[in-house]
Formats: sequence, structure tokens, C-alpha cells
Amino acid sequence: MRNLTLRQLRIFVSAARHSSFAKAAEEMHLTAPAVSMQMRDLEEDLGISLFAKKGRGVSLTSAGEYFLVYARRVLTALREAEDMMAKLRGIETGTLTIGLVSTAKYIIPKLLAAFRKEHPGIQVVIQVRNRDQLTVLLRDGEIDIAIMGRPPKDLDTRSESFSPHPHGFIAAPDHALATSSAISIDQLEQHEIMIREQGSGTRAVMEGFFDEHRFRPLSTIEMSSNETIKQAVMAGLGISFVSLHTIGLELRHGVLRILPVQDTPVMRLWHVVNLTNRTLSLAAEAFRYFILERGNTLLEEMFSPLKNIEMPPKP
Repeated sequence: MRNLTLRQLRIFVSAARHSSFAKAAEEMHLTAPAVSMQMRDLEEDLGISLFAKKGRGVSLTSAGEYFLVYARRVLTALREAEDMMAKLRGIETGTLTIGLVSTAKYIIPKLLAAFRKEHPGIQVVIQVRNRDQLTVLLRDGEIDIAIMGRPPKDLDTRSESFSPHPHGFIAAPDHALATSSAISIDQLEQHEIMIREQGSGTRAVMEGFFDEHRFRPLSTIEMSSNETIKQAVMAGLGISFVSLHTIGLELRHGVLRILPVQDTPVMRLWHVVNLTNRTLSLAAEAFRYFILERGNTLLEEMFSPLKNIEMPPKP
């Protein structure tokens, strides 16, 4: 492995995670042929195949699965070494990698802007995934900190809540339910419901709410992003259950309305999460402290109209 480079390791881990050279190229800001060439050189250096073609993508061979374990260890050790050097220098430099559930991308940029004003020397990388994918990144040490709703139960983590996180039903202003003063759960049965994909935290909250009320929607359309769901609801395709932190702009412009459904909004919490067996860098600790100290206040300022939402009376 004389010719092995850290660049090849990073490309390899990315390609393994996405099962695609094209997606790895996009993440690494390279061309797909460049990724293919780097992986071919890596395989020649190791003397064994790491990938097998699978449709339009790739899958890891048995050797690739083993090599992935060691590649992640090397990259994690390198990041920890960089963090320790920064601590020894006594300055806040280096790179902070933050993982976000897709819903959190509506709140973290504002918080991050305030954080960067106080810590301009820290470089930030953001990874946006659904909850299940984010848990994998956290487990594998590919992110320093995760911002999510439900912390993973199968990982040894430090999880700290920093702000309430309301969820509820939304509709277009001209929807049949939009002018109702109180809506029973059973009334939702008559309407198409847009839902997030499996693995999404919002989907899990919705299913928990439905289970609690022994309700099963007759007709649903599954979509993999909050933006697609909002566009579908605004177009009149149906209603949806979403994080209310994703619709601040639409509420201000009057293109979406929150429906007064029985026992909503469903309140959950935002959490900042990190692995307990991994020492946080100075940059990551600074961000964690900032979120815990200032996160709730900043979110209250961003979503002040939501403070007036009350539980609707039972119809």
C-alpha cells in the first residue's frame, strides 16, 4: 500500500456510502471518471477488487467491506489528531462537521450564522440526511455532532435537548379543512395525506400520533423531502403532517395554513447529539455549548408566530 493516499481513502468511503461513483464525485467535487480512476488505482495498489458493478451503481465486495472498516478508522484517527493539535495550540481552528436531519436545515443556518460571528476561524461542513442515514454517519465517526429530533437508541451517545419542536397538519388556504375551527382525527380519513419516507424522523412522529389515536389514513402519497411535500400541499394535492419549523416562510406569506386538528401540535424536542466514546474537538465543543445556551432563544425569535398556537378544542 505504498501509493495509498488519504484522498483515495476519502473517495473510497464516499463511494461506499453512496454505492455510486457519480454521487461520490458530486460530494468530493470531482468528475465521475476521476473517481473511477482513483478507485482503479487503489484496487491495483491493494491487489484486490473493492467494488462490484450493481446496476447503475456499485456495491462493496467482501474485501471492500473489510477495507471500509480500516479506512474509517484511519480517517477518524486523522480527524482526532487534527482536533488534538488545535487544542494544544489553544485556538479554535479546524473543521467542524455537523449532521442534520433534513428538517433541521430550516433552523441551523440561522444558528450557524450567529455562531460563526463569534468563532470565525472554524470551518464548517454540513451533511443533510434523514434520521436513519444520520445515525449511520454518527456511528461511523463521519460527523462530529448531529442535530436531530429522536436520538438513536442503539448508540452510546450524549444527547441534550435545546428547544421544543412542534409538529402539525398543514393545508393550502383554499383546502376544504382550512377554515375549520376544530378538526377530529377521523375527519382526516377523507383526505389525501402527503407523508415522508421511511427512516424520516417526521414520519416516525406522525406514525406515533396515528398509533396513539388508532387511526390509519385511507390514502397517502410518500415523498422524500419537505420541499416536495410543501409544494404538493400548496398545489392542492392534499394535506400533510410536518415539522412546523419547516413552514415559517410559507406561513408569513399566507400560502399554507396550520390545521386545528385534535391533540395537535405534537410537541417533540430538538437534540444535539455526539458519541460518548469520541472526544469532541474544541470547535465541536464550542458549537455544542452555543446551541445549548442560545439555540432556544434564537428559534423563538425565528418562529415567534408559533408561540401563539394552542391545542384546539375537541370537536
